[in-house]
Amino acid sequence: MLHFSEAFFNMASKFYYFGFGSNMLAKRIHIQNPGADRVGPGKLQDYRLDFYNHSEKWNGAPATIVPSKGDCVFGAIWEIDSCHLEDLDNQESVNSGVYTPITLPVMCITLQKYIQCRAYHLCQQPETDIKCIPEQQIPLDRLPSETYLKTLVKGALETGIPDEYVNFLRAIKHNRNRVKTLESILELQDIKLAYTS
Repeated sequence: MLHFSEAFFNMASKFYYFGFGSNMLAKRIHIQNPGADRVGPGKLQDYRLDFYNHSEKWNGAPATIVPSKGDCVFGAIWEIDSCHLEDLDNQESVNSGVYTPITLPVMCITLQKYIQCRAYHLCQQPETDIKCIPEQQIPLDRLPSETYLKTLVKGALETGIPDEYVNFLRAIKHNRNRVKTLESILELQDIKLAYTS
């Protein structure tokens, strides 16, 4: 049985998607959703960006969004044909229980209005705020890979997200793991981070 939001997405010819992780980058989202059109940068209020668990593909912790009063998450708003909703769910490993879809109001910075967007958060969410953990004590299952973080930074730059947030992404501690095939496909060679391997 479909939830109301899923039924709504299936009835509409297109839907909006808020990508705050690797799907900020066009080359990444277009691997499985080549028809995705970027609407512009979006700002999700009262959530924080965090990382948890382990992704074999990225060799580190993937991103998630967690409710957090006063914080905000920037990302890319995409318009996607509803016939590709299942492709997006598959990319986010919904059927495997990795991510779950939610619908949230996201402020589109270019249009200056709220848009109801599909987004995904990890089914298994972190219990603590990574910002509250001393840097030297951050466990491995909270660290993204260097490749994944570079993808976020490149996607944020490409989307036109504010410099302050891009610098915040650059400064996130990572596990120094690199996935060279993805770095080549996504052309990440010129992306600089605060921590380099």
